[in-house]
Amino acid sequence: MGSKRILPWLMIVVLVFLAACSNSGNKENEPAGNGTNNGNNTEASGDGGERTTPIELTMFRESAADIKFLPGESMDKNSVYDAIERDLGIRIKNIWVADATQYQQKLQMSISSNDIADLMQVTMAQLQQLVEADMIMDLTEVYEQHATPETKAYIMGDGGTQLDSAKIGGKLMAIPATNGPYGASTQVWIRRDWLKQLNLPEPQTMQDVLAIAEAFATQDPGGTGKSYALPLTKDFLNDATFDIKGFFNSYHAYPNQWVENEAGELVFGSIQPQMKQALKQLQDMYVDGHLDTEFAVKDLVKANELLAANKVGVVYGPFWLSAYPLFDNAVKEGKLVQDWWPYPITSIDGDPTLSQIELGVSGYYVVSKNVKHPEAAIELLNKWVQAYTVPVEGDEVYFLQNEEAASYWKLSPVRAFSQIENVMLGESVPKAVEAKDGSALTGLEAPNRFGKIMKYLDGEVSEWAEYPISGPNGAFAIMYDYLQTDRYHFNAFYGTPGPVMTEKLPVLDAKMNEVFTKIVMNQVSIDEFDKFVEEWQRLGGTAMTEEVNAWYTSVGN
Repeated sequence: MGSKRILPWLMIVVLVFLAACSNSGNKENEPAGNGTNNGNNTEASGDGGERTTPIELTMFRESAADIKFLPGESMDKNSVYDAIERDLGIRIKNIWVADATQYQQKLQMSISSNDIADLMQVTMAQLQQLVEADMIMDLTEVYEQHATPETKAYIMGDGGTQLDSAKIGGKLMAIPATNGPYGASTQVWIRRDWLKQLNLPEPQTMQDVLAIAEAFATQDPGGTGKSYALPLTKDFLNDATFDIKGFFNSYHAYPNQWVENEAGELVFGSIQPQMKQALKQLQDMYVDGHLDTEFAVKDLVKANELLAANKVGVVYGPFWLSAYPLFDNAVKEGKLVQDWWPYPITSIDGDPTLSQIELGVSGYYVVSKNVKHPEAAIELLNKWVQAYTVPVEGDEVYFLQNEEAASYWKLSPVRAFSQIENVMLGESVPKAVEAKDGSALTGLEAPNRFGKIMKYLDGEVSEWAEYPISGPNGAFAIMYDYLQTDRYHFNAFYGTPGPVMTEKLPVLDAKMNEVFTKIVMNQVSIDEFDKFVEEWQRLGGTAMTEEVNAWYTSVGN
């Protein structure tokens, strides 16, 4: 299924965003914004702002190496904690602090010994463990009563998928650490200079993409003597850079995702008939000599050598592909020698093509069942959303970043990033570029991206990478269009892997990678796909599917 719940919420979230984007710049997971001045924020802090006596909230905290503290400050005592007490009447007390290498180990020990903090960030698996042990609070009513309308709209930016992932048995058991899932979507990047050289049109259908790839492979526009249609790596089914998933999506296949079928049940995308059709196309390319015969032993660096050597002009990948690895191939001695440009993934049959993405949640904030003031966690969330989107006087400390301090945003106890912030740049920045006027852009990221593009257009080739990302008809514009036209495909399974999946999936994945690689390399017939599906089911796939569907039913489907 696609993102069917996104559009009803989109206008609400857009209004919040447009009024709020004065503090954008998280690049999917990291804010760069600042507030303005100092002072109190009683109105924005909700009911907590009226407390005359601070309440205490204990936490386990993970430290980060890139946090640079002001003199005399630390994880235990810092300006962010002081601001929280000032604005919300909440005093944060760290029970312990551990670095990234030790945090999970100490956290698991605390959970196992039934000795947890009032508020802590956990994984999906730990969330499930805490629920089963009856150690954390049901936040359904607390969230409904204390979350502001702005917070609720902000958290629902993806239509509610990330919030739903924090629900178990229909109860909201955690606050999701929301993030933008859309950056993992793919586009098809094509050498525009080669399109012009061979007098080829820009692609509108998958047949166009295949024709372009074949023309590049056979007509050798790079003049190297041997060219290829696409680059593949030895881990092509899981490569996040040369991300071939967009190729499969054009055939309505969703590898490694769980998909809802017509009966309302979940099935594994990698074993559906659409995968066979896409694999057959790759096999045909290989047989025709249009794929590198050594791809099965090449990593990303080796595969990229084909692009650098002008042997490949079509590649699937994410929005940032022009920054890495294409930039070093494209810009040489101050000149643009390869003109790469992103295009939307296209359909093989005219039905809408959906770009597959994952949940995008980095963790979950849970509240101990023994906490006296569970509403404090929601107030912390409200404050983050307000300070991040519409900062008022005094909020600059929450995102402090200067010569003396860095990454102070990581000190906030509850952090939830906008799911659509980068996608919205696909509307605002291109308009500003076309008008040659960035005065209406707010925050840090949009003006920064606009500035880089204008420098490139003024002749600074070193800024080229930004142009295909956020310029007119660039990657962000494509991502924005995907959102507007409901063309994202979420993985329908976002729960904790059960015992069967934990045991069987690694073995099944290894077998799948082996068989699919052999199919592409024409070492076995395409009919081996059907044999593999039967084997997949027999070796644990059927039991795993039953386990996944039991979860799907438990979350209200």
